Amino acid sequence: MQGGFGRPAQEAAGDLAWILARVGDILEHLPMAVCVYDRDGRIIRFNQFAVDVWRRTPQLGMLHQEFVAGAKFFGSEGEVLSYNDMPLMTVLATGVPVHEQEFTIERPDGSRVTTVVNVDTLRDLDGNIVGAINCFRDITERKGIEQALKQSQRVSREQEQRLAATYEHAAIGIAEVDADGQFLRVNGAICNITGQKRDALLRARLFDRTHPDDRAPDEEAFRRQVRGALDTYSIEKRYQRQDGELRWIAVKSTSVRDTEGRFLYAVRVIQDITERKEAEQRQQLLIDELNHRTKNTLAIVQSLFWQTARENLPPKALREAFEGRLVALSTAHDQLTIGYWESAPLKDIIEAGIGPHLNDRDDRIALQGDPVVLKPKAALSLAMACHELTTNAAKYGALSHGTGRVSVHWGMVHVGPAEPPLLKIEWREEGGPVVSPPKRRGFGLKFIEASIVSDLQGTAKLAFENAGFSCTMEIPTEVLA
Repeated sequence: MQGGFGRPAQEAAGDLAWILARVGDILEHLPMAVCVYDRDGRIIRFNQFAVDVWRRTPQLGMLHQEFVAGAKFFGSEGEVLSYNDMPLMTVLATGVPVHEQEFTIERPDGSRVTTVVNVDTLRDLDGNIVGAINCFRDITERKGIEQALKQSQRVSREQEQRLAATYEHAAIGIAEVDADGQFLRVNGAICNITGQKRDALLRARLFDRTHPDDRAPDEEAFRRQVRGALDTYSIEKRYQRQDGELRWIAVKSTSVRDTEGRFLYAVRVIQDITERKEAEQRQQLLIDELNHRTKNTLAIVQSLFWQTARENLPPKALREAFEGRLVALSTAHDQLTIGYWESAPLKDIIEAGIGPHLNDRDDRIALQGDPVVLKPKAALSLAMACHELTTNAAKYGALSHGTGRVSVHWGMVHVGPAEPPLLKIEWREEGGPVVSPPKRRGFGLKFIEASIVSDLQGTAKLAFENAGFSCTMEIPTEVLA
Protein backbone atom coordinates (compact mmCIF):
# COMPACT_ATOMS: atom_id res chain seq x y z
CA MET A 1 0.00 0.00 0.00
CA GLN A 2 1.36 3.40 -0.96
CA GLY A 3 1.12 6.56 1.19
CA GLY A 4 1.15 10.21 0.03
CA PHE A 5 3.48 11.15 -2.80
CA GLY A 6 4.44 7.54 -3.50
CA ARG A 7 5.96 6.72 -0.10
CA PRO A 8 4.96 3.45 1.56
CA ALA A 9 1.88 3.88 3.74
CA GLN A 10 3.70 2.35 6.70
CA GLU A 11 6.36 5.05 6.51
CA ALA A 12 3.78 7.83 6.15
CA ALA A 13 1.80 6.49 9.09
CA GLY A 14 4.99 6.30 11.07
CA ASP A 15 5.78 9.93 10.35
CA LEU A 16 2.27 11.00 11.41
CA ALA A 17 2.53 8.95 14.60
CA TRP A 18 5.87 10.62 15.27
CA ILE A 19 4.24 14.03 14.80
CA LEU A 20 1.36 13.18 17.12
CA ALA A 21 3.79 11.85 19.71
CA ARG A 22 5.66 15.14 19.59
CA VAL A 23 2.37 17.07 19.94
CA GLY A 24 1.29 14.89 22.83
CA ASP A 25 -1.27 16.30 25.22
CA ILE A 26 -0.57 19.85 24.17
CA LEU A 27 -3.85 19.85 22.16
CA GLU A 28 -5.89 19.86 25.35
CA HIS A 29 -4.12 22.98 26.56
CA LEU A 30 -4.69 25.06 23.45
CA PRO A 31 -7.42 27.79 23.77
CA MET A 32 -9.13 26.69 20.55
CA ALA A 33 -10.62 23.68 18.85
CA VAL A 34 -8.08 21.45 17.13
CA CYS A 35 -8.50 18.34 14.99
CA VAL A 36 -5.79 16.33 13.26
CA TYR A 37 -6.51 14.33 10.09
CA ASP A 38 -4.43 11.84 8.12
CA ARG A 39 -3.74 12.07 4.40
CA ASP A 40 -7.13 10.52 3.60
CA GLY A 41 -9.12 12.77 5.89
CA ARG A 42 -9.55 10.38 8.82
CA ILE A 43 -9.87 11.89 12.26
CA ILE A 44 -6.93 10.76 14.34
CA ARG A 45 -6.77 13.35 17.13
CA PHE A 46 -8.99 16.15 18.54
CA ASN A 47 -9.39 18.09 21.75
CA GLN A 48 -12.34 18.88 23.98
CA PHE A 49 -12.83 22.32 22.43
CA ALA A 50 -13.53 20.59 19.11
CA VAL A 51 -16.10 18.33 20.76
CA ASP A 52 -17.78 21.40 22.28
CA VAL A 53 -18.03 23.03 18.87
CA TRP A 54 -19.24 19.87 17.13
CA ARG A 55 -21.60 19.01 20.03
CA ARG A 56 -20.72 15.34 19.56
CA THR A 57 -17.65 13.09 19.76
CA PRO A 58 -16.36 11.34 16.65
CA GLN A 59 -14.68 7.94 16.62
CA LEU A 60 -10.96 7.94 15.99
CA GLY A 61 -10.20 6.78 12.47
CA MET A 62 -13.59 7.95 11.24
CA LEU A 63 -13.54 9.70 7.87
CA HIS A 64 -14.35 13.35 8.15
CA GLN A 65 -16.87 12.99 5.31
CA GLU A 66 -18.78 10.41 7.33
CA PHE A 67 -18.66 12.56 10.44
CA VAL A 68 -20.27 15.56 8.71
CA ALA A 69 -22.70 13.55 6.59
CA GLY A 70 -26.09 15.29 6.35
CA ALA A 71 -24.65 18.73 7.17
CA LYS A 72 -24.70 21.79 4.90
CA PHE A 73 -21.75 24.08 4.32
CA PHE A 74 -21.64 27.84 3.69
CA GLY A 75 -18.93 30.34 2.87
CA SER A 76 -18.35 33.76 4.43
CA GLU A 77 -20.92 35.42 2.14
CA GLY A 78 -23.54 32.78 2.81
CA GLU A 79 -22.87 30.91 -0.44
CA VAL A 80 -23.51 27.15 -0.42
CA LEU A 81 -20.36 25.02 -0.62
CA SER A 82 -19.90 21.44 -1.73
CA TYR A 83 -17.98 19.04 0.48
CA ASN A 84 -14.90 19.33 -1.73
CA ASP A 85 -14.99 23.11 -1.28
CA MET A 86 -14.52 22.79 2.48
CA PRO A 87 -11.24 24.26 3.76
CA LEU A 88 -9.95 20.87 4.97
CA MET A 89 -10.49 19.21 1.60
CA THR A 90 -8.93 22.05 -0.40
CA VAL A 91 -5.83 21.97 1.80
CA LEU A 92 -5.45 18.19 1.50
CA ALA A 93 -6.00 18.47 -2.27
CA THR A 94 -3.73 21.43 -3.00
CA GLY A 95 -1.33 21.63 -0.07
CA VAL A 96 -2.04 25.34 0.21
CA PRO A 97 -2.84 26.41 3.81
CA VAL A 98 -6.01 28.26 4.67
CA HIS A 99 -5.80 31.11 7.18
CA GLU A 100 -8.63 32.90 9.03
CA GLN A 101 -11.35 31.67 6.67
CA GLU A 102 -14.93 32.07 7.85
CA PHE A 103 -16.92 28.90 7.47
CA THR A 104 -20.40 27.86 8.57
CA ILE A 105 -21.86 24.38 9.04
CA GLU A 106 -25.56 23.68 9.41
CA ARG A 107 -25.88 20.50 11.46
CA PRO A 108 -28.42 17.82 10.58
CA ASP A 109 -30.61 19.08 13.46
CA GLY A 110 -30.80 22.52 11.79
CA SER A 111 -28.54 24.38 14.21
CA ARG A 112 -25.65 26.35 12.78
CA VAL A 113 -22.12 27.01 13.93
CA THR A 114 -19.87 29.63 12.36
CA THR A 115 -16.12 29.22 12.77
CA VAL A 116 -12.92 30.85 11.69
CA VAL A 117 -10.63 28.07 10.48
CA ASN A 118 -6.92 27.79 9.98
CA VAL A 119 -5.94 24.58 8.18
CA ASP A 120 -2.34 23.65 7.47
CA THR A 121 -0.65 20.54 6.14
CA LEU A 122 1.38 18.06 8.19
CA ARG A 123 4.48 16.91 6.32
CA ASP A 124 7.08 14.24 6.91
CA LEU A 125 10.79 14.80 6.99
CA ASP A 126 10.87 14.68 3.20
CA GLY A 127 8.21 17.37 2.92
CA ASN A 128 5.46 15.03 1.86
CA ILE A 129 1.88 15.68 3.05
CA VAL A 130 0.91 13.10 5.62
CA GLY A 131 -2.14 14.88 7.07
CA ALA A 132 -3.62 18.18 8.11
CA ILE A 133 -4.31 20.07 11.28
CA ASN A 134 -7.45 22.20 11.59
CA CYS A 135 -7.55 24.91 14.25
CA PHE A 136 -10.91 26.65 14.47
CA ARG A 137 -12.74 29.07 16.74
CA ASP A 138 -16.49 29.22 17.29
CA ILE A 139 -17.56 32.78 16.38
CA THR A 140 -21.30 32.10 16.22
CA GLU A 141 -22.10 34.42 19.10
CA ARG A 142 -19.76 37.09 17.81
CA LYS A 143 -21.35 36.85 14.35
CA GLY A 144 -24.76 37.23 15.93
CA ILE A 145 -23.59 40.34 17.69
CA GLU A 146 -22.04 41.68 14.48
CA GLN A 147 -25.21 40.99 12.53
CA ALA A 148 -27.32 42.62 15.23
CA LEU A 149 -24.96 45.61 15.14
CA LYS A 150 -25.18 45.81 11.34
CA GLN A 151 -28.96 45.57 11.54
CA SER A 152 -28.99 48.27 14.20
CA GLN A 153 -26.72 50.45 12.07
CA ARG A 154 -28.90 49.84 9.02
CA VAL A 155 -32.05 50.74 10.94
CA SER A 156 -30.28 53.77 12.37
CA ARG A 157 -29.24 54.91 8.88
CA GLU A 158 -32.76 54.39 7.59
CA GLN A 159 -34.18 56.37 10.50
CA GLU A 160 -31.64 59.14 9.93
CA GLN A 161 -32.50 59.25 6.23
CA ARG A 162 -36.22 59.20 7.00
CA LEU A 163 -35.78 61.94 9.60
CA ALA A 164 -33.68 63.99 7.19
CA ALA A 165 -36.30 63.60 4.45
CA THR A 166 -39.10 64.48 6.86
CA TYR A 167 -37.09 67.42 8.22
CA GLU A 168 -36.36 68.81 4.78
CA HIS A 169 -39.74 68.22 3.14
CA ALA A 170 -42.01 68.99 6.09
CA ALA A 171 -44.73 71.54 5.37
CA ILE A 172 -43.73 73.48 8.49
CA GLY A 173 -40.51 75.34 9.14
CA ILE A 174 -37.92 73.62 11.34
CA ALA A 175 -34.72 75.18 12.64
CA GLU A 176 -32.03 74.29 15.16
CA VAL A 177 -30.59 77.20 17.11
CA ASP A 178 -27.65 77.31 19.55
CA ALA A 179 -27.58 79.10 22.89
CA ASP A 180 -26.47 82.36 21.24
CA GLY A 181 -29.39 82.34 18.79
CA GLN A 182 -27.24 81.26 15.83
CA PHE A 183 -29.03 79.09 13.29
CA LEU A 184 -27.35 75.70 13.02
CA ARG A 185 -29.72 73.96 10.64
CA VAL A 186 -32.83 75.02 8.69
CA ASN A 187 -35.19 73.25 6.31
CA GLY A 188 -36.72 74.40 3.03
CA ALA A 189 -40.07 75.36 4.54
CA ILE A 190 -38.56 77.94 6.88
CA CYS A 191 -36.70 79.46 3.93
CA ASN A 192 -40.04 79.85 2.15
CA ILE A 193 -41.68 81.36 5.23
CA THR A 194 -38.91 83.89 5.84
CA GLY A 195 -38.18 84.57 2.18
CA GLN A 196 -34.47 83.99 2.77
CA LYS A 197 -32.02 81.58 1.21
CA ARG A 198 -30.56 78.82 3.37
CA ASP A 199 -27.02 80.24 3.50
CA ALA A 200 -28.35 83.67 4.47
CA LEU A 201 -30.40 82.20 7.30
CA LEU A 202 -27.43 80.22 8.59
CA ARG A 203 -25.48 83.49 8.87
CA ALA A 204 -28.37 85.20 10.69
CA ARG A 205 -29.45 85.21 14.31
CA LEU A 206 -32.73 84.30 15.84
CA PHE A 207 -34.34 87.68 16.47
CA ASP A 208 -32.85 89.71 13.60
CA ARG A 209 -36.16 90.16 11.76
CA THR A 210 -38.64 89.84 14.60
CA HIS A 211 -40.99 92.84 14.85
CA PRO A 212 -39.63 95.20 17.56
CA ASP A 213 -42.90 95.05 19.52
CA ASP A 214 -42.77 91.23 19.66
CA ARG A 215 -39.06 90.72 20.24
CA ALA A 216 -38.77 91.08 24.04
CA PRO A 217 -41.19 88.27 25.05
CA ASP A 218 -39.50 85.79 22.70
CA GLU A 219 -36.00 86.75 23.80
CA GLU A 220 -36.90 86.43 27.48
CA ALA A 221 -38.50 82.99 26.98
CA PHE A 222 -35.49 81.80 24.95
CA ARG A 223 -33.03 82.94 27.65
CA ARG A 224 -35.03 81.05 30.26
CA GLN A 225 -34.99 78.00 28.03
CA VAL A 226 -31.21 78.13 27.67
CA ARG A 227 -30.86 78.47 31.47
CA GLY A 228 -33.06 75.42 31.99
CA ALA A 229 -36.03 77.24 33.51
CA LEU A 230 -38.16 76.27 30.50
CA ASP A 231 -38.05 73.11 28.47
CA THR A 232 -40.64 74.13 25.86
CA TYR A 233 -42.49 77.33 25.07
CA SER A 234 -44.80 78.63 22.36
CA ILE A 235 -45.25 82.16 21.08
CA GLU A 236 -46.92 84.02 18.21
CA LYS A 237 -45.10 86.98 16.74
CA ARG A 238 -44.69 89.13 13.66
CA TYR A 239 -41.75 88.55 11.34
CA GLN A 240 -40.47 90.76 8.55
CA ARG A 241 -39.60 88.75 5.45
CA GLN A 242 -36.63 89.48 3.24
CA ASP A 243 -38.95 91.28 0.79
CA GLY A 244 -40.27 93.53 3.59
CA GLU A 245 -43.65 91.84 3.97
CA LEU A 246 -44.79 91.45 7.56
CA ARG A 247 -46.07 87.97 8.41
CA TRP A 248 -47.45 86.34 11.55
CA ILE A 249 -45.69 83.16 12.65
CA ALA A 250 -46.36 80.65 15.43
CA VAL A 251 -43.22 79.29 17.11
CA LYS A 252 -42.80 76.26 19.37
CA SER A 253 -39.30 76.03 20.81
CA THR A 254 -38.10 72.80 22.45
CA SER A 255 -34.69 72.39 24.09
CA VAL A 256 -32.30 69.49 23.46
CA ARG A 257 -29.89 68.74 26.34
CA ASP A 258 -27.07 66.30 27.01
CA THR A 259 -27.17 63.56 29.64
CA GLU A 260 -26.09 66.04 32.30
CA GLY A 261 -28.81 68.53 31.41
CA ARG A 262 -26.60 71.04 29.60
CA PHE A 263 -28.31 72.96 26.79
CA LEU A 264 -27.15 71.82 23.35
CA TYR A 265 -29.61 73.54 21.01
CA ALA A 266 -33.27 74.35 20.54
CA VAL A 267 -35.53 72.90 17.88
CA ARG A 268 -37.96 75.57 16.72
CA VAL A 269 -41.03 74.55 14.73
CA ILE A 270 -42.49 77.49 12.80
CA GLN A 271 -45.81 77.95 11.02
CA ASP A 272 -47.03 80.88 8.97
CA ILE A 273 -50.34 81.88 10.61
CA THR A 274 -50.88 85.13 8.74
CA GLU A 275 -54.11 83.97 7.13
CA ARG A 276 -55.44 82.77 10.47
CA LYS A 277 -54.57 86.09 12.10
CA GLU A 278 -56.22 88.00 9.28
CA ALA A 279 -59.30 85.80 9.61
CA GLU A 280 -59.39 86.45 13.36
CA GLN A 281 -59.05 90.16 12.70
CA ARG A 282 -61.85 90.03 10.13
CA GLN A 283 -63.98 88.08 12.56
CA GLN A 284 -63.42 90.62 15.30
CA LEU A 285 -64.15 93.48 12.92
CA LEU A 286 -67.25 91.64 11.81
CA ILE A 287 -68.39 91.21 15.40
CA ASP A 288 -67.73 94.88 16.12
CA GLU A 289 -69.46 95.86 12.91
CA LEU A 290 -72.42 93.63 13.65
CA ASN A 291 -72.75 95.11 17.11
CA HIS A 292 -72.68 98.54 15.59
CA ARG A 293 -75.03 97.55 12.77
CA THR A 294 -77.45 95.91 15.17
CA LYS A 295 -77.83 99.16 17.03
CA ASN A 296 -78.16 101.07 13.76
CA THR A 297 -80.62 98.52 12.37
CA LEU A 298 -82.86 98.87 15.38
CA ALA A 299 -82.84 102.60 14.87
CA ILE A 300 -83.55 102.18 11.14
CA VAL A 301 -86.41 99.77 11.82
CA GLN A 302 -87.89 102.17 14.34
CA SER A 303 -87.57 105.03 11.86
CA LEU A 304 -89.08 102.95 9.05
CA PHE A 305 -92.06 102.09 11.20
CA TRP A 306 -92.80 105.66 12.24
CA GLN A 307 -92.27 107.00 8.74
CA THR A 308 -94.56 104.29 7.31
CA ALA A 309 -97.15 104.92 10.02
CA ARG A 310 -97.25 108.63 9.13
CA GLU A 311 -98.66 107.75 5.72
CA ASN A 312 -102.01 107.04 7.44
CA LEU A 313 -102.42 103.77 5.57
CA PRO A 314 -105.07 101.18 6.47
CA PRO A 315 -103.70 98.47 8.80
CA LYS A 316 -103.23 95.87 6.06
CA ALA A 317 -101.47 98.30 3.74
CA LEU A 318 -99.38 99.60 6.63
CA ARG A 319 -98.27 96.06 7.46
CA GLU A 320 -97.45 95.24 3.84
CA ALA A 321 -95.47 98.44 3.35
CA PHE A 322 -93.56 97.99 6.59
CA GLU A 323 -92.83 94.31 5.96
CA GLY A 324 -91.62 95.08 2.44
CA ARG A 325 -89.14 97.60 3.77
CA LEU A 326 -87.94 95.16 6.44
CA VAL A 327 -87.39 92.50 3.77
CA ALA A 328 -85.41 94.99 1.68
CA LEU A 329 -83.29 95.83 4.71
CA SER A 330 -82.78 92.12 5.46
CA THR A 331 -81.79 91.39 1.85
CA ALA A 332 -79.19 94.15 1.95
CA HIS A 333 -77.83 92.64 5.16
CA ASP A 334 -77.56 89.26 3.41
CA GLN A 335 -75.48 90.78 0.62
CA LEU A 336 -73.16 92.45 3.12
CA THR A 337 -72.80 89.27 5.16
CA ILE A 338 -71.51 87.49 2.05
CA GLY A 339 -68.72 90.08 1.94
CA TYR A 340 -68.06 89.85 5.70
CA TRP A 341 -69.69 93.26 6.12
CA GLU A 342 -66.81 94.85 4.27
CA SER A 343 -68.43 95.43 0.88
CA ALA A 344 -71.15 94.37 -1.54
CA PRO A 345 -71.37 94.68 -5.36
CA LEU A 346 -73.83 97.35 -6.55
CA LYS A 347 -75.23 94.94 -9.16
CA ASP A 348 -76.14 92.42 -6.42
CA ILE A 349 -77.79 95.15 -4.36
CA ILE A 350 -79.93 96.29 -7.33
CA GLU A 351 -80.86 92.72 -8.29
CA ALA A 352 -81.85 91.91 -4.71
CA GLY A 353 -83.96 95.10 -4.54
CA ILE A 354 -85.87 94.35 -7.75
CA GLY A 355 -86.27 90.77 -6.52
CA PRO A 356 -88.98 88.57 -8.06
CA HIS A 357 -89.56 90.89 -11.03
CA LEU A 358 -86.27 89.67 -12.52
CA ASN A 359 -87.89 86.29 -13.10
CA ASP A 360 -90.40 87.64 -15.64
CA ARG A 361 -90.05 85.80 -18.94
CA ASP A 362 -90.58 88.85 -21.13
CA ASP A 363 -87.33 90.61 -20.11
CA ARG A 364 -89.10 93.66 -18.75
CA ILE A 365 -86.10 94.73 -16.67
CA ALA A 366 -82.67 95.60 -18.09
CA LEU A 367 -79.63 96.05 -15.85
CA GLN A 368 -76.29 97.31 -17.11
CA GLY A 369 -73.34 98.96 -15.42
CA ASP A 370 -69.73 98.98 -14.33
CA PRO A 371 -68.41 96.66 -11.59
CA VAL A 372 -68.89 98.95 -8.60
CA VAL A 373 -68.35 97.80 -5.00
CA LEU A 374 -70.10 99.53 -2.10
CA LYS A 375 -69.24 99.87 1.56
CA PRO A 376 -71.97 98.94 4.10
CA LYS A 377 -73.44 102.40 4.57
CA ALA A 378 -73.83 103.06 0.83
CA ALA A 379 -75.09 99.52 0.24
CA LEU A 380 -77.89 99.85 2.82
CA SER A 381 -79.01 103.26 1.58
CA LEU A 382 -79.08 102.22 -2.09
CA ALA A 383 -80.78 98.92 -1.24
CA MET A 384 -83.63 100.79 0.48
CA ALA A 385 -83.81 103.28 -2.39
CA CYS A 386 -83.97 100.47 -4.94
CA HIS A 387 -86.75 98.81 -2.92
CA GLU A 388 -88.80 102.02 -2.85
CA LEU A 389 -88.32 102.53 -6.60
CA THR A 390 -89.37 98.92 -7.29
CA THR A 391 -92.42 99.19 -5.00
CA ASN A 392 -93.47 102.45 -6.66
CA ALA A 393 -93.04 100.90 -10.14
CA ALA A 394 -95.06 97.83 -9.16
CA LYS A 395 -97.94 99.85 -7.69
CA TYR A 396 -98.14 102.88 -9.95
CA GLY A 397 -95.48 102.68 -12.65
CA ALA A 398 -94.13 100.50 -15.44
CA LEU A 399 -94.27 97.22 -13.54
CA SER A 400 -98.00 97.69 -12.86
CA HIS A 401 -98.74 97.46 -16.60
CA GLY A 402 -98.23 94.42 -18.83
CA THR A 403 -96.14 96.29 -21.39
CA GLY A 404 -94.08 98.39 -19.01
CA ARG A 405 -90.30 98.18 -18.85
CA VAL A 406 -87.62 99.30 -16.40
CA SER A 407 -83.97 99.94 -17.23
CA VAL A 408 -81.25 100.61 -14.66
CA HIS A 409 -77.86 101.88 -15.79
CA TRP A 410 -74.93 102.90 -13.61
CA GLY A 411 -71.30 103.88 -13.99
CA MET A 412 -68.63 106.42 -13.12
CA VAL A 413 -68.83 109.88 -14.69
CA HIS A 414 -66.28 112.68 -14.63
CA VAL A 415 -67.62 116.15 -14.01
CA GLY A 416 -64.37 118.08 -14.34
CA PRO A 417 -60.60 117.64 -14.49
CA ALA A 418 -60.15 118.73 -10.88
CA GLU A 419 -63.24 117.01 -9.50
CA PRO A 420 -63.45 113.40 -8.30
CA PRO A 421 -65.73 111.14 -10.35
CA LEU A 422 -69.34 110.49 -9.37
CA LEU A 423 -71.33 107.26 -9.34
CA LYS A 424 -74.36 107.89 -11.55
CA ILE A 425 -77.38 105.58 -11.32
CA GLU A 426 -80.29 106.05 -13.75
CA TRP A 427 -83.66 104.39 -13.15
CA ARG A 428 -86.02 104.78 -16.13
CA GLU A 429 -89.51 103.45 -16.70
CA GLU A 430 -91.44 103.32 -19.98
CA GLY A 431 -94.48 101.66 -21.43
CA GLY A 432 -96.51 101.98 -18.26
CA PRO A 433 -99.51 104.13 -17.32
CA VAL A 434 -99.50 107.83 -18.12
CA VAL A 435 -97.37 109.57 -15.52
CA SER A 436 -98.17 112.84 -13.81
CA PRO A 437 -96.52 114.48 -10.81
CA PRO A 438 -98.17 113.27 -7.57
CA LYS A 439 -100.04 115.78 -5.47
CA ARG A 440 -98.34 114.36 -2.38
CA ARG A 441 -95.11 112.45 -2.26
CA GLY A 442 -95.21 109.37 -0.06
CA PHE A 443 -92.55 108.12 2.29
CA GLY A 444 -90.77 106.10 -0.40
CA LEU A 445 -90.02 109.00 -2.71
CA LYS A 446 -89.16 111.26 0.22
CA PHE A 447 -86.83 108.55 1.56
CA ILE A 448 -84.98 108.31 -1.75
CA GLU A 449 -84.32 112.03 -1.93
CA ALA A 450 -83.47 112.41 1.77
CA SER A 451 -81.22 109.34 2.18
CA ILE A 452 -79.14 110.03 -0.92
CA VAL A 453 -78.57 113.60 0.26
CA SER A 454 -78.08 113.03 4.00
CA ASP A 455 -76.45 109.59 4.06
CA LEU A 456 -74.40 109.71 0.86
CA GLN A 457 -73.92 113.45 0.25
CA GLY A 458 -75.32 113.00 -3.25
CA THR A 459 -78.33 114.11 -5.26
CA ALA A 460 -81.50 112.35 -6.36
CA LYS A 461 -83.60 113.86 -9.15
CA LEU A 462 -87.11 112.49 -9.67
CA ALA A 463 -88.81 113.17 -13.02
CA PHE A 464 -92.49 112.50 -13.74
CA GLU A 465 -92.64 112.66 -17.54
CA ASN A 466 -95.37 111.44 -19.89
CA ALA A 467 -93.06 108.72 -21.22
CA GLY A 468 -92.47 107.37 -17.72
CA PHE A 469 -90.99 107.99 -14.32
CA SER A 470 -87.23 108.35 -13.91
CA CYS A 471 -84.79 108.79 -11.04
CA THR A 472 -81.19 109.93 -11.47
CA MET A 473 -78.83 109.61 -8.50
CA GLU A 474 -75.30 110.97 -8.38
CA ILE A 475 -73.06 110.00 -5.44
CA PRO A 476 -69.47 111.10 -4.69
CA THR A 477 -67.09 108.13 -4.91
CA GLU A 478 -65.43 108.98 -1.59
CA VAL A 479 -68.55 107.99 0.35
CA LEU A 480 -68.68 104.62 -1.42
CA ALA A 481 -65.36 103.45 -0.01
